[in-house]
Amino acid sequence: MDKISDLPKIILHDILSRLPYKDAARTSVLSKAWHETWSSFPILVFHGFDQGVFLRFEDTNDPLKIQDHRRKVNNFLNSVDRTLVRFHHHGFAIKEFSLSMMFFHPQFMPHRVDRWMKIVGESSSIQVLKLELKVVDHCFGFKFYSDTVDNYYCLPSDVVKAKSLTELKLSGKIRVDKLFANHRIRFPLLRILSLIDVYLGHEQAMEDLISGCPMIEDLKLENCVGLENVKVHDLPKLKSAKLSGFHEIDVDVLSLEFLQITNDDTEFPCDINIDKCRNLKVLLLKAVSSVFVSNQWLLELFDKFPFLERLELCCCITSESLMISSSRLKVLSFQACFELKEAKIDAPNLESCRYFGTHRHMPAAISFVNCSNQVEFDAVFAIEFRLDLEWIRAFFQHIEPRNVTLSLKIMKDSSIVLNEDVLQNVQVPLLRIKQLNLWADEETQDLCVLLINGLFWSFRPAIVSLNLKFCSRIFVKLLLERLRCSNEKERCCSSSQMKCWWHDLKDVKVKSSPKKYENLSDCETLLDSLPINLYSPDLQLNFQLEWDSLQ
Repeated sequence: MDKISDLPKIILHDILSRLPYKDAARTSVLSKAWHETWSSFPILVFHGFDQGVFLRFEDTNDPLKIQDHRRKVNNFLNSVDRTLVRFHHHGFAIKEFSLSMMFFHPQFMPHRVDRWMKIVGESSSIQVLKLELKVVDHCFGFKFYSDTVDNYYCLPSDVVKAKSLTELKLSGKIRVDKLFANHRIRFPLLRILSLIDVYLGHEQAMEDLISGCPMIEDLKLENCVGLENVKVHDLPKLKSAKLSGFHEIDVDVLSLEFLQITNDDTEFPCDINIDKCRNLKVLLLKAVSSVFVSNQWLLELFDKFPFLERLELCCCITSESLMISSSRLKVLSFQACFELKEAKIDAPNLESCRYFGTHRHMPAAISFVNCSNQVEFDAVFAIEFRLDLEWIRAFFQHIEPRNVTLSLKIMKDSSIVLNEDVLQNVQVPLLRIKQLNLWADEETQDLCVLLINGLFWSFRPAIVSLNLKFCSRIFVKLLLERLRCSNEKERCCSSSQMKCWWHDLKDVKVKSSPKKYENLSDCETLLDSLPINLYSPDLQLNFQLEWDSLQ
């Protein structure tokens, strides 16, 4: 007997809230009781893209595709209408409302969204409101200028009524300046605030909003139109802040522990004042051209923020040589810091280090001093034109940690540089590679074969991981053939003085995520059935390799 179905609705709703939303929806077919439970479930999620409501750019001139897209859009809008009207009619509680439309039309849809916001705002139990509206000018077969302010959706005053909100996330073409100017904003329970690409108009609107939300713990402000400078003060509960696209940032919050600053506008360097955030534990700087990372800057940084445990620098200007010395640092990352030629790391508590590079710049020489050999070291290289395996192998010469992950993102038509004379003199090729992650969309068979042989002549990875979204079918097929050893003569090394890597390979085991393919023959069957492209579902294949030469 199903005793769970007899539990009170509030408990059944709590059970559903702990499941992924799609799995929770599937419970509606289990029984009449579960159907009734789902029909009054107070978490409402409407994401158009997840429901297949999108139009690819290449289909924008196809009248049939446009007509089909309009039909899907209307079905989506009617579904939201019916659900909210039913909840309002029966007096069902709405605790969370999440709406994402990548096809918002500023002429035909605002009145419907207004109606939905009115129902949601009047719900006394609403706690989470997420609204994402993207104005796409090609979705309906005719074009309009989507970036003009007149095409933004004006957030209605009904949202201000939702005093019970604990989380508010607005993203896309949404105007809030009029609402904030004409109403006193006060969300006394709000803990999470996220504004991305919205139109704020002026600094006072942001200051008024913050002053009415004293309990904010997590703040995210990204590329807010009309807001050039931001001041974050008087938020005693704030723990995390992500700020992007500002000319001036002033943060005075003693409780802040996590801070991410991004500035993609190189014409206007970002002036940053965060010195009073003494309890900062995590600092992420992305393309902040006003900061010059030198040894002196690092010394002052660790002095200002004595509890700093994680430092990530992305597209930052640095001196050619850096000495990173910190007794508390646990995580360190360099991404596209092209001026950096050498980095010495003295961090006894370091747990992980990441380095991101490209084929265009020689990687920095990374060395570790007073660091554990159990540090997780992750190196990522994006290869667009030329892959030099000797160059990459040399990068690891001074890497002491044994837990090394190498990720290679190899673009189509990249040339492969492989020197057999050098490889012959390598006695033990890089046994420290724990995992090799590959994105390879090369479609030329000869280049794929050269790439596979070059990788296994250069490295002895314990795991090779492929994301099938980003690998060409021919590359995956050739890799499977070589790992299966089904054509021994083709891989025999009689024509070369160097012993073929295949002879050192003892065993191959396969794991997939989601778990479905557990041997190499299954994987080849997979290739025949799965379209490998950006619209395919995520599928990860991991090959666990056992080598003779590994100690």
